[in-house]
Amino acid sequence: MNKTTKLTRSADGLFLTSANPSPVMVAAMESIKRQMATETAYRERVRAGLEPAGQWGNWSISDRH
Repeated sequence: MNKTTKLTRSADGLFLTSANPSPVMVAAMESIKRQMATETAYRERVRAGLEPAGQWGNWSISDRH
């Protein structure tokens, strides 16, 4: 971590940024926020029973695989 640059917390509290972050970093942070919102909405739909959770991995109960 660069100790000479003072970092400030973003308005939503998710990120630490410099006073004037680059446009690339702003785009990356917005993309992360959109992805997090999409994942949260999916979890809420699954918990409400509106969407199946799906299979989590390939489970093989046989000991001969």
